[in-house]
Amino acid sequence: MFRMKFTPILGVLTLVSLTACGTTHTPAPSEAISDLASKTKISVVHYEPEQFTIWTGERKLRSTALGMFGLIGASIDAGMQAADAKEAGAKFISASQLTDPITLVETRFLIAWQRELGLMTIPAPQLITNDSIRNLQKQLGADYVVDFKTERWSIDPIISGGLSSEPIAYRTAYTGRARLIRLNDEKIVWEGTCKYEKDDSVTPKLTPYDITGGDQGVAVKASIQVLADTCADYLWRQFFGREVGPEIPPTTLTEIAK
Repeated sequence: MFRMKFTPILGVLTLVSLTACGTTHTPAPSEAISDLASKTKISVVHYEPEQFTIWTGERKLRSTALGMFGLIGASIDAGMQAADAKEAGAKFISASQLTDPITLVETRFLIAWQRELGLMTIPAPQLITNDSIRNLQKQLGADYVVDFKTERWSIDPIISGGLSSEPIAYRTAYTGRARLIRLNDEKIVWEGTCKYEKDDSVTPKLTPYDITGGDQGVAVKASIQVLADTCADYLWRQFFGREVGPEIPPTTLTEIAK
């Protein structure tokens, strides 16, 4: 069991309807919600994220050199760019101690979810390595599991077109997923997603200085926090089929073991 302490984030953006997540989602079925509100045994899990990446947007000499090889050269260059992005992401995490935002998404979602369902307690989340339903059924002695996963988190360049002298800027991007799975018959009864890309103005732009970790990652962490809050609320609305809510202020969430 866990409880959360709320500390307001100064200057955080208002969580709005978020056209960036405009895909239609089906709410959880009423029979599953009724099950959850009864004495059904529920487990909560999350997984290791995909690797954090920083795409600088800089053109390297190799791009020109590989261009003579056509599609093969372009494929090789794309692979090298991906490797560079992963390396830059790993260095940033090492320097700033940035962590996967899925625990923030999970915690905020569960606070509102538990309150809406009238649940007295929710078990502490577990880290599981494999998100296959069969694996979850083997590891968890539960009727239902609600799980969370970061599918993509990155810093992407926002590059002005043409001859603009405006300096290159960046924005955090995030894609998360949540599911409610009934383990008795291995069925996903609900799945929700959130997706925020570099052109979605949910968070402010970042500067080259911000993405080097020179500020110990403060700007990036604040941006990730906003996306985590926003994603959690959007998943909650998907689950219950609501247009607005939940009524929780933007927060920094600190887990306190109990």
